[in-house]
Amino acid sequence: MSSLKRPAHNQLAQTHAVLRQQRQQEALAALAALDCLRGVPATELTVLYEQGIFRAFPSGATVIGQRRGYRYLFFLLRGSLQLRLRDKDGREVLIGVLGQGDCFGEGPLFGKFFRHMSALTQSSCYLLQIEIATLREELATLPLLTTALRQVYRRRMIEATLARIPGLSRLLPLERIAIAARLRPRHIPRGTLVVRQGEAADSLYLIESGQVVIEQSGQTIASLGEGDLFGEISLLTGEPHRANARALTTTDLLELPGADFYQLIKQYPALETDLRAIAERRLKHSAAVRSDVARARDIGLAVDRGLLRATHILARDPARCPPGCRLCETGCAHRHGHTRLHLNGTPIDRFDVLESCRQCVTGAECVEVCPEDAIERVDNGALRITARCTGCGECVTACPYDAVQSVPRASRRAGPLWDLFRRWQQRLRPTIPLTPTGPTHRADKCDLCFGHTDLACVSACPIGNLRLVPVEEIVPV
Repeated sequence: MSSLKRPAHNQLAQTHAVLRQQRQQEALAALAALDCLRGVPATELTVLYEQGIFRAFPSGATVIGQRRGYRYLFFLLRGSLQLRLRDKDGREVLIGVLGQGDCFGEGPLFGKFFRHMSALTQSSCYLLQIEIATLREELATLPLLTTALRQVYRRRMIEATLARIPGLSRLLPLERIAIAARLRPRHIPRGTLVVRQGEAADSLYLIESGQVVIEQSGQTIASLGEGDLFGEISLLTGEPHRANARALTTTDLLELPGADFYQLIKQYPALETDLRAIAERRLKHSAAVRSDVARARDIGLAVDRGLLRATHILARDPARCPPGCRLCETGCAHRHGHTRLHLNGTPIDRFDVLESCRQCVTGAECVEVCPEDAIERVDNGALRITARCTGCGECVTACPYDAVQSVPRASRRAGPLWDLFRRWQQRLRPTIPLTPTGPTHRADKCDLCFGHTDLACVSACPIGNLRLVPVEEIVPV
């Protein structure tokens, strides 16, 4: 009886296998037809198919929003949706309408989170959803897919930068695309003077990624970041630049030549009004900083110690701390085996900003020099050192703020019972110590207690004096 069932069972399995292969071929053909994946070979598309989940969303659904998404890459197979972003003033701006053949959510693959972006369906949508963390591990073996996604990322970065600028955010997406065609991308190494005080203006600059500090007569008066612009004051007044603009980190700029700038404000008079309002606020700000010695000192310290490269910092009011209390350091050491932070760091106003990793938003030197790509950005915004670390020490010396340290690599087995067993084994069978064959140390730094539900240092403070706060709450820029 069983021998009669076996051929039927084998035939059914073969039929299922043929159907699975047929469905896969149809899915791969559908992916190959997407505009954003044109030219990507079937071998690389197969990875997307195997890792992806097909999902359907009704009209009016939020695919990416404040508490949803950011962990996934999406390919739009059917339907349409809107991509929106909040500008510098907090207003929602329409970046564009996506249709079949587009993708979105690619930002975290290349280090950009677009935390204020949302995607809302206009009609019923059929999507392929792929987890970013899983795909990131495969990118090194998918060169053409990586190139295709990076092109999408680059275009969307320009669109998002323009959308976040007051004045330009009021334009229609097609109008911003026309402006984007006039922009010249520039990659600026850290420390480069982009604009020099006293020289004539010839361009408007938009910061796509990175940070720029504004220095007037040797004094730092402001810090600019992604979505900010500079150079507008001299273009509007016709006077030489009143300050230097220096790249604090590796920076990507979008340069609009002066001739195009004047043509643009002639075409959009409201844009000139907005830019003049920005210029007036900046002139008042620089005058206020120059007249306040303490404020100027704090800004200078914040730049020198890298505080402005963070979004959040650990800060306390030393006057409130009990004498001799170091429970925050002790709590950190108890959790991680050694302390990752130190009190008495950078004094800003009445606060002490602790010495710890800044989690540099862009241009992190430790990430740039790591030969193993062992430092990655995680969901809480922190930079985390992964198990790929070989202990080479490149990141330790590269960090300009001494926030990375080399620590002994922990044994895979630990605890009192294991130690007792090892001592007993040595007495029974003494061995000749050998030179270690693997790395003995690894890099370590604060990662905001990734994997835990709290910050050990903050939880250890008995009076709630230590807090993780937005940098702008402490630093008077």
